[in-house]
Amino acid sequence: MLMAAISRWTLAFFGAALGFLVCALGLMAAGIGYPEAALLAPQTLIVVHLVVLGWLTLLMTGALLQFLPVLVGGALRFAGLAPIVLGLIVSGLILLLMGFAVMDGWALVPPETLPLGGLLLLTGLSLAAVMLFSTLLNAKSLPLPAGFVAIALMSVLVTALLGETLASAIAGLFGGDFAAAIITHGVPLHAGFGLGGWLTLAAMGVSYRLVSMFLVAPERKGLLSRLVFCCALMAVAGLGLALGMLLAVNADLPLALGVAGLAGLGALAAYAGDIVALYRSRRRRELELHMAAAMAAFVALPVGGLWLVGASWAGNEAGIAAAVYLLALGWLGGLGLAMLYKIVPFLTWLECFAPLMGRKPTPRVQDLVAEPRARLAFFAYFAAVLGAALALQCGLPLVFRAAALCQLLAVSWLILQFYRARRLADLPAPWHDHPRPRLLLPRQRSFL
Repeated sequence: MLMAAISRWTLAFFGAALGFLVCALGLMAAGIGYPEAALLAPQTLIVVHLVVLGWLTLLMTGALLQFLPVLVGGALRFAGLAPIVLGLIVSGLILLLMGFAVMDGWALVPPETLPLGGLLLLTGLSLAAVMLFSTLLNAKSLPLPAGFVAIALMSVLVTALLGETLASAIAGLFGGDFAAAIITHGVPLHAGFGLGGWLTLAAMGVSYRLVSMFLVAPERKGLLSRLVFCCALMAVAGLGLALGMLLAVNADLPLALGVAGLAGLGALAAYAGDIVALYRSRRRRELELHMAAAMAAFVALPVGGLWLVGASWAGNEAGIAAAVYLLALGWLGGLGLAMLYKIVPFLTWLECFAPLMGRKPTPRVQDLVAEPRARLAFFAYFAAVLGAALALQCGLPLVFRAAALCQLLAVSWLILQFYRARRLADLPAPWHDHPRPRLLLPRQRSFL
């Protein structure tokens, strides 16, 4: 049945993720972190990890719990671990943030809080990887998008291990040449495996199926899709080679990073071609709001990638920060918000109305939302992301804070729309008296 395909904890992951996004944007609007502080200052690290772990990683994990079984045509394995994963990631992130606050003199907790938070995060992400890898291995066949997810899961484990090593070195749990080398050269690898290997590849894998489904377009299975996968694999291999050099001789390997960057650009170019082909081949001619908004996120990916490579080549710190901001909040965050605008009402419809199919009239999924009410919020969000990135590039902190505030207002308005969809507040009159679902957890115990 359709009902059995609903992951019980996905909406809880989404709710926590949105809460952390609001916190991150609020801190940026208040002038906490870069550009008011140094790029690697504790304040900046707090904001960065709120975005990458609190918002994007929780969002992606929740999405994979729901859609990886759809991707491979099987059931989610070890589904009972989902609340444990959520608890470990949230508690680990809070401890990690407290550890960064100690570095900045904010909190009176032991410095060991930092590696303890990293350990909880590593444990939670490892359990999530067990669930998702088991689901992949249990599938009868693996489509190409599942390969992206497999590489992403390996990357998130490397990211978490690197993060725990960095946290332990910063906390002084070990020293020597290796500690100095990992702090000096490990941060770009940590970011590369996290933003590139984990989040971007997972987003690519899931988006191939979701974009095809939402546009009613044929799935992409040709040469271009395989080129995306091969280039992505080369990029992650380049990062792995650089990491191996760091572990072996306490030194970086710029050539490997350069190869990873070029291969990554190749993957982005081929992926952009695939996405354009999906939009052109769609059978649903009129775009719904979530797919129109997703176009801005898809544009942000190659623009941000080129921006990042150029800024890295020039050694421009402000340019690197601007490009990463565009990739994190324009590409990944923007795509996440756009997909949530469809996924939340879709899961709500499955829970509330799928069991009634064939027995009585049911509303459409799009009847659960009022698109005109959210259209301006998406426009404001993406315009503010671009404005914030340009402000970082040009060294305009007040403009950046204003743009972050605009993003915060837009996100808050979208969260209200997600809430209204869960409460069935925008349904036409014939369904006004339909029982409301719980906000974050389905009522039925038979769900995954």
